Amino acid sequence: MKTLIHAIALCAAACMALPAAHAATVQQHAVQSTVPDPLAGVDAAKGTKVAFTLFLPDAKPEGGYPLVLHASGFGLGRLRELPPRDTDPGASYWSRVDRLVPTLVERGYAVISFDHRGHGDSGGDSRIMDPRAEIADIRSLIDWAERELPLRKGADGRPRIGTIGGSYGGGYQMQLAQLEPRIATAIPSMTWYDLQHSLAPQGVLKQGFVQFECFMAQRGKVRDGGLLRPLCETAPKAGAWAWNDMGADARRLRDAYQAHGPSGLSWAGQPSRRVDALVVQASEDVLFDMGEGLRNWRQLKAGGGDVRLMVLRSGHVNPRAGQRDKPARCGNVDAMDAMLGWLDARLRDIEPAAPSVPQLCIALDDGTAFEGAAPIAAQSSAALARTEVRAGSSAPVFVPLPTDAPRGAVLAGVPEAELDVRAAGGPGVALVGLALRRNGELMLLSDQVVPAPPGRQRIALGGVAARLRPGDELGVALFATHAQYVWAPASGAPVAGIAGDNAYAVSGRVWLPLAAEGTAR
Repeated sequence: MKTLIHAIALCAAACMALPAAHAATVQQHAVQSTVPDPLAGVDAAKGTKVAFTLFLPDAKPEGGYPLVLHASGFGLGRLRELPPRDTDPGASYWSRVDRLVPTLVERGYAVISFDHRGHGDSGGDSRIMDPRAEIADIRSLIDWAERELPLRKGADGRPRIGTIGGSYGGGYQMQLAQLEPRIATAIPSMTWYDLQHSLAPQGVLKQGFVQFECFMAQRGKVRDGGLLRPLCETAPKAGAWAWNDMGADARRLRDAYQAHGPSGLSWAGQPSRRVDALVVQASEDVLFDMGEGLRNWRQLKAGGGDVRLMVLRSGHVNPRAGQRDKPARCGNVDAMDAMLGWLDARLRDIEPAAPSVPQLCIALDDGTAFEGAAPIAAQSSAALARTEVRAGSSAPVFVPLPTDAPRGAVLAGVPEAELDVRAAGGPGVALVGLALRRNGELMLLSDQVVPAPPGRQRIALGGVAARLRPGDELGVALFATHAQYVWAPASGAPVAGIAGDNAYAVSGRVWLPLAAEGTAR
């Protein structure tokens, strides 16, 4: 069943700026998925409306259109008109990814940009990427495209379909690629493996991003299906800092958030489907860190497809923590060029573009990149001496790690730590990040800070990507509080989270992803 909104319009300024041969037609459509819409009253059983924009080149390419699905992040809507072409290689990933669409259309692709369930003009309520809701909705879009468009087909007779998008727009791709055999390739970017862990590592709420998620829901940008309200009512309460502060709702939300992603498919015993993919992540992403990308990369590789990993520097940044966006590059490889080349190779059979995409590339802080078959394993260990962090400390405590790092050594992977944390005030949660002391200045590596609640535990720290210089002193930065773990108004003191009364003592051992040499570009 389908419902078409016959409001077909040629894009105005954006298309007029292109040469005539590159003109595109922009059409607004909607389909009904088979998933009931609980917000539709008596019409709930008729399914959920899925709104989308179809971008078509004016001339159909020989053999039909390769199709690319596009979606935006949480609380954001679909592209309604053709955006300007990507012309600034120095801009961040977020500034450039939507601007791939004009180039895709110029190259003969059909592009469908859609509103997620509970977003924009689509119906239904947000289930936070439930495979039985959001993913089922998207599969109905593919059904529509197969009926209505002359799609390019591969040797196996299946349509050539790929996916792009970052954050929430990357989250749909991981599950769709595993559940939908018509997906030929995916480029999941800046997204999660286990969403509950992303929002609350070790059970500690990452309040800075929880606050953003709730802000989007409260502004009406997302229609809640019951997985936001308990979190958004609990997180800003005085003293709230833990996932378990949600009480009776904690387990229900934990199970749902874990199930709605690659981790859920893995724990359910779903075997990995063979699909080619380019996984794009960022080392300085403080919501979905490098570790999430590594787990997605490994899960997709288990299916036997050609799966590559590109780790840029910046993804989800927290301006309150002093973060700023950085160019979307990995060494001398431009991320957007790599994504276009990847799609051309997989969907248009233009093979020369594929070698421009490394098997694995991790952008380092000096503008070069580490390349290899896998990230550096965390195997170089150092003891962390017992250190006290007092309540109210405004500056981090730096604890040197006794390591013998050779000149030019590279950190490119996910450190691990075995920690014994003793509470001394407030929540008593250790906030830990790998750091350098360079020329007397403390540098938090890749902006990563990870919580460790009271007790003895082995945890993954945030992934890091850096090249050491002569005289660098490698160590650990310990914080009493940090912007990533507090709920705070636009101005004023934090109202919840790991705030000023937090104090603890910590000791243990840290394992570092440290190598003497790495292939640099």
